[in-house]
Parts: sequence; C-alpha cells; structure tokens
Amino acid sequence: MKNPLLNKLGCQLALVFICVLSLTACITVNDNAAQPMRTTVVMSGDLSQLPPSAMTYTWHPQLQKIIVDKRLNQQDALLHMHTVLKQTLQTKGYRWVEDPQLADFQVGFGVAMGTEMTDEQILASVGLVAGLSSHGVNTKKYDKGSILLVFFKPTGVAEQPAEMVWRVLAQGFANIKDMDELTQRFDGLIEEMLLTLPATQAVQ
Repeated sequence: MKNPLLNKLGCQLALVFICVLSLTACITVNDNAAQPMRTTVVMSGDLSQLPPSAMTYTWHPQLQKIIVDKRLNQQDALLHMHTVLKQTLQTKGYRWVEDPQLADFQVGFGVAMGTEMTDEQILASVGLVAGLSSHGVNTKKYDKGSILLVFFKPTGVAEQPAEMVWRVLAQGFANIKDMDELTQRFDGLIEEMLLTLPATQAVQ
C-alpha cells in the first residue's frame, strides 16, 4: 500500500520534503561564523523509536529525491548522496543492506540546490522550514541548498508503509561553481545533521 503523501513527489521542490507531519520537538542549530558558512538545522521526532538493536538500514523506496538546476548533474548528485550517507552512517556502526527484509530501518532523503523556491513556499507546502537567511551573502556566488533526511521503522504489518520516526532539515550555502568547496560543504552538512544519531554498540 503506497503512502499518499509520497505519491505527490516530483512536481515541485517542496515535495522533496514529503512525509513531514506537524512540527514537534523542533531544535534549531545556527553557526554564526562567516555569512556563507553558516548553517541552520531543524530536527523533529524521536530516534529512540528505532529498534534498540538497529544496525542495518536500506534506502526508502520512494524518498530519494534530488532536485538541482542545470549546473549540476542529478545522477552524480544522487550517487554522491548515497556515498556520503553510507560513509557517515558507517562511522556510527550502521551498515547498508540492499534487501529491505534485512534492514532494521529505512533512510529517505531529499536534496534541493540551485533552485528558486523561497522558505515561505517551503513552509506553506510542508509546514517545516529551516529559515536560513541570505542577508549579507553574495547570492551571485553562493546558492542556498536544502537537505532533508528521514528515518523510518518497519511497522511489522504486511503491505503497510514504514513509519516515520525522525527527520532533520538543514540549509547551508555553497558555491556551485567550485565543486571542491561544494562537496566539502555538502559532506560537512550531512555529518552535522547526523550528530545526534547514537552510535551502535559495535563502535561504542
């Protein structure tokens, strides 16, 4: 049975941020360093709802969305997202598996970079926004990127979609024309987003 929220993906940037319910337990972290380097991270949900012995994960079958403009290759961005997520989660002891039957939880994600959608539009569409200000930023050089990560746990009921238990939305600035800088900023933001994810017993 398909989740009707997930079926609305792909028409506009806001649909990157699907499966977002009413905002609860929101935490915002701001880096007030140099303007282009600051980030905003908003979290909601409860990681303790994941199985206590969880060590394996797989990708969510529908929530893997990359929306970028013509300056970036969508497939390359998708492959890089897979790679950096696997590497970051591996440092905490989690292992990716292809077979969903062997996974303790699912990871979904959305990335938007170099697009023209305001925070107001995101908020109106999904009820959640990081709200990173572009005040004082050279917007001709830096683009604001948005990343969404969502964790789901199995419901144990046949044909019932996995249940969302935690999500984190982050925004930061990067120079799309400088791939080294873009990659460094992107990877660093993913790591920041997963700071609150506890390590497994295997690496504790």
